[in-house]
Amino acid sequence: MTTRIFIVDDEPRVAEILETYLQKEMPDIEVICASDGKDAVEKMAMMLADDVTPDMTLMDLRMPIMDGIESSKQLSEMGVENIHILTAYVDPELKEIAITVGAEGVIDKSEGYAKIAERLAAMVNEKK
Repeated sequence: MTTRIFIVDDEPRVAEILETYLQKEMPDIEVICASDGKDAVEKMAMMLADDVTPDMTLMDLRMPIMDGIESSKQLSEMGVENIHILTAYVDPELKEIAITVGAEGVIDKSEGYAKIAERLAAMVNEKK
């Protein structure tokens, strides 16, 4: 069964690198990308209309047009689950704010992409 990961980040290179590491951990993976929060909401609406739901959404925090908090809130209101804020800007209040808008938690980019991919693979496998 294909695992779908939705990566929302305004830096395309981040999504590319993360996809490479995720493919090592989960060979049967489909990565869908959005370039900002507004793009994420629009793409998710199309996916849901096609009855496609990602197994996990990774949401960058700081993006132009619509940030990760607002986008996570809107996705959560659409019924999307398993949203995680992926950011280099972790502060004590962020996790609380993220959970308030429907995200499950915060992942620190400084952990390194290989470690993040391992962690995400474990999280996806737990949910299946």
